[in-house]
Amino acid sequence: MNYTGKQKAKLRSLANKHKVMFQIGQNGLTDNVINNIFDYLRKHEVGRITVLKTSPIEIDEVMYKLNNLGIDCFYKIGKIILMYKENVNLKDRIKL
Repeated sequence: MNYTGKQKAKLRSLANKHKVMFQIGQNGLTDNVINNIFDYLRKHEVGRITVLKTSPIEIDEVMYKLNNLGIDCFYKIGKIILMYKENVNLKDRIKL
């Protein structure tokens, strides 16, 4: 999804309040990690992932795979990916 500059800024500020919740390491992007990411985003809508140097896949591949699964990777800085997945069932959901 394409976001405006203001929407990206709002999502960045919300995501940066959270600690890095997931690290993609030497096992790569496994099904278990993907399921944990979905569970986390179901509760918080925004999150952060770090791709470690030991990861067999590059950060762009991780972003591509997550985008194909329906998770919007809207920002990348260094080895950190900021991601967003809307959950309309949340009481305090993010309104863009």
